[in-house]
Amino acid sequence: MSEKTKGTIVVLGSGPIRIGQGIEFDYASVQCVRALKKLGYEVAIINNNPETVSTDFDTADRLYFEPLTPADVMNVLSVEKPLGVVVAFGGGTAIKLAKFLDSQNIKILGTSADAIDLAEDRERFEELCDRLDIKRPRGMTVFNEAQALEAAAKIGYPVLMRPSYVLGGQNMIIARNNADVKEYMAIILRQKIENPVLIDKYMEGKELEVDCICDGEDVLIPGIMEHIERTGIHSGDSIAVYPGEFSPEIEAKIVRQSTDLALALGTKGLVNIQYLIYENDLYIIEANPRSSRTVPYLSKVSGVPMIELATRAMLGEKVRDLGYGTGLYRRPSYFAVKVPVFSFEKLMDVDTHLGPEMKSTGEVLGIASTRQEAIFKGMAAAGWKMIRPNEETANAAETKLNANDKCTGSVPRNAPGVLFSVRKTDLPELPDLARKFNSLGFTLYATTGNAETIERSGMPVIYVSKVHENYSDNVMTLLESGKIVYVVSTSAKGRDPVAESVKLRRLAVERDIDCLTSIDTANALADCLASPYTLDNVSLVDICKTAG
Repeated sequence: MSEKTKGTIVVLGSGPIRIGQGIEFDYASVQCVRALKKLGYEVAIINNNPETVSTDFDTADRLYFEPLTPADVMNVLSVEKPLGVVVAFGGGTAIKLAKFLDSQNIKILGTSADAIDLAEDRERFEELCDRLDIKRPRGMTVFNEAQALEAAAKIGYPVLMRPSYVLGGQNMIIARNNADVKEYMAIILRQKIENPVLIDKYMEGKELEVDCICDGEDVLIPGIMEHIERTGIHSGDSIAVYPGEFSPEIEAKIVRQSTDLALALGTKGLVNIQYLIYENDLYIIEANPRSSRTVPYLSKVSGVPMIELATRAMLGEKVRDLGYGTGLYRRPSYFAVKVPVFSFEKLMDVDTHLGPEMKSTGEVLGIASTRQEAIFKGMAAAGWKMIRPNEETANAAETKLNANDKCTGSVPRNAPGVLFSVRKTDLPELPDLARKFNSLGFTLYATTGNAETIERSGMPVIYVSKVHENYSDNVMTLLESGKIVYVVSTSAKGRDPVAESVKLRRLAVERDIDCLTSIDTANALADCLASPYTLDNVSLVDICKTAG
């Protein structure tokens, strides 16, 4: 160790990365290393992923290309004898080691192991929320199938089921009946989990998340992000808008509760908090005392160097002295939209239906002076096809229907088509969505229940059979025909690869047809198509001059 340095600090990376976690942890680890070196410390990093920047030879002073297991980490620490260890920037892999390191009398920089456990332990966290008067969905902790069925009956279906210390929504589902609970518990118990399974009442509302930087006394909130999709879809798979649009009362409540919670958790560094707005009231979903996938995105668009500030707070500096104030940071003069990117075409037999378990493999960013233009830029950059029927096809004469077709009104059969196959709970919202595509000049196709709903709303629609209803002329043959450019399929999440809904979505992927599995995403796309924006007329925003 050089005599000029203040000492050595060890940073734990995220290890091998799988779907459900991503470059945000590598970003956070690298930014932490740079901040520590800037402050005069020597830095050693432990990470065994060759594809990350954190394992580049010139990132840290020393790299230990070792697995992030208790034994391997302790071997490194016995050599380095560091002033402390940073666990908050390596995702779930690193933070799971906090309790073990604390038991070995290793100093954890920033949020303590006990505070980390406080955020993850169901009973302790519920007690904390009750003390702070923070509402949360009703939930219970279970260890076996019998307890799970009893808890689901008490809470009431649908329920959200997940293991403790979960990352990327892994092994998370929305159970709608006893059969779902039994299937889930059979799968999860085979994995011989040590921590309990958490069961929460599933409340469908607007989801949002907040990242906070805390020093134990003051809290800085760089921004509040609003999700386009309602609760039930993992935050990493949702379209996120910054700044979010909320009533002044809700925004004030978000800031107050986030500040209270960050301080009560004893946070020193970062904490990510997820909320939902249900019937105009605020409920907390979870709090993670570590870096999250929103950190690179929010740091860029807010102009707040979040990791550097969090690192300095972990070392004892005061947030109020870091130059960005406290409370909610000022809003920028633009909107920034994060849109997830998926790789379903490369993953065989994976259902494209989105749910609590994260499936995205990347993200893009759309920035514009208006919310709608930012969403358009983000969705276009993410690869969604922006197809607008021209007047000629939209007004094309109706052609003769097939024998099993049924429709009302004039149907522009030459126009590109949209196929609707949504679950029963989404049917009340289907007419408004279908009307958007109809007004744009698309031909509407739908399975029987969907078609009846659309028809009752006065729009022309072509009935399409399901496979079991007609083996020769059905939804599958329709996709093969080349007439469909968008599929809206929100049927229940398919864990069975032979289910017809799963096969429909997989065929759409194979035929390069955009498949939307959320009513909210479909509405966002329809609004983009109805907007005046194209790739030729979108504006440019220089965030280097307007952020920070």
